[in-house]
Amino acid sequence: MIPYSRQDITAEDISAVTRVLKSDFLTQGPKVPAFEEKLKEFFSVKHAIACSSGTAALHLTYASLGVNPQTTGIV
Repeated sequence: MIPYSRQDITAEDISAVTRVLKSDFLTQGPKVPAFEEKLKEFFSVKHAIACSSGTAALHLTYASLGVNPQTTGIV
């Protein structure tokens, strides 16, 4: 098998995930806006939105650009 990536997961990463799993917030909560803020800082952009998947991010991107069935001719 050819490995396509190697993860670099630290004890600090595991601890952070464990804290979220033990909290009242699993899918939403204070970590989401904190993550979005870090993305904004890292990429030096005005807006960043966390999505539940790559597919959701693509849908959001297309919608923000005005792409829809009418604009693509797929009706």
